[in-house]
Amino acid sequence: MRSRSLTRFGALVSVVAIAAGACGGSTPATSPPSAAPASVPAATEAASPSAVASTAKPGQIINVNGKDHQVVRWFVGLGSGTNPAQIALQQTVVNDFNALQDKRTDGVMPILLSLEIVQNATATTILKTEMASGSAPDLIGPVGIKGRAGFSGQFLDMTPLIQKAGFDLTQYPTKLVDTMKDGQTGALLGIPYAVYPSYIFFNKDLFDEAGLKYPPQKVGEKYTMPDGSQVDWNWDTVRNIAMLLSVDKNGKDATQTGFDPKSQTQFGFEFQWTEGRRLASAFGAGSLVGADGKTAQFPDVWKAGWQWYYDGIWKDHFIANDTERNSDLLAKGNVLSSGHAAMGHMFQWYICCMSPDAAKPGNFKKWDIAVMPMNSAGATTAPINIDTFTISKDSPVADRAFEAMTYLVGRLDLMALYGGTPAVGDQLKFFHDVVDPTFTKQFPGNKVNWQVALDMESYAESPNHEAEMPNYIKAQNDYTTVFSTLATKEGQDLNKTITDMVATLQADFSAAP
Repeated sequence: MRSRSLTRFGALVSVVAIAAGACGGSTPATSPPSAAPASVPAATEAASPSAVASTAKPGQIINVNGKDHQVVRWFVGLGSGTNPAQIALQQTVVNDFNALQDKRTDGVMPILLSLEIVQNATATTILKTEMASGSAPDLIGPVGIKGRAGFSGQFLDMTPLIQKAGFDLTQYPTKLVDTMKDGQTGALLGIPYAVYPSYIFFNKDLFDEAGLKYPPQKVGEKYTMPDGSQVDWNWDTVRNIAMLLSVDKNGKDATQTGFDPKSQTQFGFEFQWTEGRRLASAFGAGSLVGADGKTAQFPDVWKAGWQWYYDGIWKDHFIANDTERNSDLLAKGNVLSSGHAAMGHMFQWYICCMSPDAAKPGNFKKWDIAVMPMNSAGATTAPINIDTFTISKDSPVADRAFEAMTYLVGRLDLMALYGGTPAVGDQLKFFHDVVDPTFTKQFPGNKVNWQVALDMESYAESPNHEAEMPNYIKAQNDYTTVFSTLATKEGQDLNKTITDMVATLQADFSAAP
């Protein structure tokens, strides 16, 4: 998920007895605390638990106001959790958890949960440094498949903890559980937490202004063109509509003679905060690595996706190039939020950033979501993200970290602010009861058809666009560097660009440790 420009936050803290039924009626772990270093000196009555715990090591026992507590460090930054509203709620959640811990009566030492938040851009480096120095946090998350990829062998297999706690793993779909496993060892690195389906956002204000019909909200529905004809909702249709919705300062759209792309004031489409594999997978599932696990490739359907995107920028002018995208007009990259883009591919997690200021109305009044377009083969594919919480394999208090985790995954208000959907339960009710109220100030009176988001979960791509590949970090950096040129460099021979990239990836794969 896109990060905000935030400085590293110091460890924050609070505690409490864990609430039962934190996740689907699961039973939290209540085993005695693991062995830990000797207690540090007791804090005075005036001391802040946060101040005391900020220098504590994972598993350390701290005496706060006359009572021993065991520290569990929670690391946030590899995924969601770094925008101001999320930071505030996370601290509230920590305070609530810690307050409950202080009330526990089962004779088990209360946990002191310590929150560490770092910038998304530096989180991987910081976490690796902490792990290498022997000061790894206990609990890490929310984190997706991509965020976990750079830490092979560093996370704990939760299977024994799940069994010990009596946690009901059967409540989750098998496919979702499988996405939590290490691709090579089969270790279960987490439980399914937040699902982030993707779909097509559309700005009703701009569609109404152009006199165009809204995009379909059910897979298989036709789109009604301006001349009344019924056409398939596919990427060709999206292109045609997007060009009608791309306007210059003189009011001409991208289909009209005299349209000036250099004075464009509105764009028809945007892939919001995208990257190469994610964008390509919107056109069909695929992978950069072959079935043998070592041969670099780039599927034809992905080539078609990259070409559609490239032409949309430089030939048809319905997608902004990088300079335009980062302009004030398009909210410096937050394009869909700017009010100057009519449609876009976005993930559920983006709802946290629909307005630069969550307390103020957005730059448009009405919006909704539509189903993903079909590709040339008539297939609908919706890339999906899924987050979990992981536990460091070197945590001295893994059982306590798991106990804290079962509380965190049960806080639906936190999941809503992350932009996720519960992996289990009545998802539509969750949207109506928890998600909709978050938009009342920004978009008063606006109604969103969240059934579309739930329907798109059934069209998730397989393999996932963040799936493992050899030499993951190096390969990811190399293909991302190439993909970034699509929005910055006009006149490329895209076939050659892709061929050269595959050769680079093959070298990366062959050099994998």
